[in-house]
Amino acid sequence: MKVYRSLADINIDFKTSVALGNFDGVHIGHQKILKSAVQMAESLGVMTACFTFSNHPRELFSRKDDSGILFIANDDEKLQLFEDAGIEVVFDIPFDEVMMNMLPEVFIKDILCDKLKAKGVSCGFNYRFGTRASGDDQLLLKLGNRYGYETSIIQPVKVGSEIVSSTAIRTYIESGDIVKANEFLGRPFRIFGAVVSGNHIGSKIGFPTANIELSSNKVAPMNGVYFTRTSVDGSTYNSVSNIGTKPTIGDYEKSIETHIFGINEELYGREIKVEFLKLHRPEVKFETVELLTERIADDVESARRFHGVK
Repeated sequence: MKVYRSLADINIDFKTSVALGNFDGVHIGHQKILKSAVQMAESLGVMTACFTFSNHPRELFSRKDDSGILFIANDDEKLQLFEDAGIEVVFDIPFDEVMMNMLPEVFIKDILCDKLKAKGVSCGFNYRFGTRASGDDQLLLKLGNRYGYETSIIQPVKVGSEIVSSTAIRTYIESGDIVKANEFLGRPFRIFGAVVSGNHIGSKIGFPTANIELSSNKVAPMNGVYFTRTSVDGSTYNSVSNIGTKPTIGDYEKSIETHIFGINEELYGREIKVEFLKLHRPEVKFETVELLTERIADDVESARRFHGVK
C-alpha cells in the first residue's frame, strides 16, 4: 500500500475511488465508507484510495495548554486497517491552515479531481470540509456531474438506537465499557507498546507481568483489571491486564501490566499488542501488599475461567 504524507508529494498517473474522512478508530461506520470506496473502484476500474489527515482537525483550534484529541487508533494501526479493508493508496495529509481556509469547491476541483484524480468519492453523512467546514456531502453530490465523479454518501450506522461515532467510543473506553466500545469498533480496542522494566512486584508475588507505557495522545481505558488477549511476535495468548497507577505500592504513572497465560520468557524491549475484551473490576487501593496479592490471585483465576484456560 502506497502512502503519501503531503500534498506536494502527490503526482499520480492513475484514477481513484476515494474514501474521505478522519477515520479515527476506523469503526464500523468508517468501515462502510471504505467498503463503498472499494466497491466503487471495482465497478469503475480504478484504484482504491483514502484521503485522511495525519492530525485531528480540532487540534488546530486547541489552546496550547489543551491536551488535544486522544486518538483511538495510532497511525500504524489505522494504516493496517486501511490495507485490511482493501485500500491501495492512502493520502495521509497534515491538516493545516491552508486546508482549513480552502474554499470547498477549490478542495473538490484542485485536490479531489486534479491531485487525486477521483472518479468515485465515498464519505459519511456528516463529512465536512473547506472554509469554516462549509462544504458537505450535498455539495459533493451537486458538483459530481460538473467534475466527473460518482458520489456515495453513507448514512448513519447505529448499534441499537445509538449512532456509532468516535466520540461515543472514546467515552465508552474511558468509562471502562470495553464491550460496548468493541461493538462500535467491530474489533477489540488495542494498545501497542514495547515492554519496559517494571518494579518486579508481580514476579515476586508469583504473577509476572509484561509492562508497557501509555501513549500521551491515545485514549486509555479507566483504571482497572481487564480480561485481555496479548500478541507477541505473531502469536496470541490469553491474558489479564491491570491498567492504572498501582496505588497500593506507591505513586506511579498510569501504565499497563499484563499477565500472559502460556508464555514464560523474557519480553523486555519486544513489541506486544494488548486487546481489551472486558472490564473485570475497577482499580482498588489495598491496605497491604498481602491483600493485593490475594486479590490478584482471584483476578487471575477469574481470567482463566473467562478464557477457558486451565
